[in-house]
Amino acid sequence: MDNRRLPREEPSTYLRYLPAIYQDDPFLGRFLRIFEEINSPIQAMVDTLPEWFDPRLAPPTMLERLASWVGAQWPARLPEPRWRQLVPYILFLHRWRGTKRGVRLALEVATGQAPLITEYAEGLVLGPDATLGLNTALKEGKALHFQVVFDCLPEEVDRTLVQCIIGAYKPAHVSYSVAFRPR
Repeated sequence: MDNRRLPREEPSTYLRYLPAIYQDDPFLGRFLRIFEEINSPIQAMVDTLPEWFDPRLAPPTMLERLASWVGAQWPARLPEPRWRQLVPYILFLHRWRGTKRGVRLALEVATGQAPLITEYAEGLVLGPDATLGLNTALKEGKALHFQVVFDCLPEEVDRTLVQCIIGAYKPAHVSYSVAFRPR
């Protein structure tokens, strides 16, 4: 029988949770080390659990799952950073789906540009989104049609993404047009 000693391991940090009388017991320190090694990976995962449910920090696979829980699908042309910004708004946007407010907010979050949205109304109507000469005119309009005007160059916004977002958030029976008016 070899009398050489095995390398001495550090006692478990779990000893600090025991009464003082047990904290100096070397056997108990080694015994608790087993549980500490089993529980450490689990505890590390539990410590980072809130990050898995935060769309800004979650891994891409979890981000997809978070979006699927609220019935959203990642628009094909939307970059990941914009998608991460959009996911927390999805339930709020769902509440406003089919409204001018919902379309405007979805476009603003997805493109980073705040659009002007005008609907047809007979006569001259100036509302909070209307700018005389920019998106209002005294001419015939079409009922059940709205116009989205971006105050930027067409190259600054992905047109396909804009069409995808508008298609998802506009009322089903309404047509639309998109225009760009550079500053």
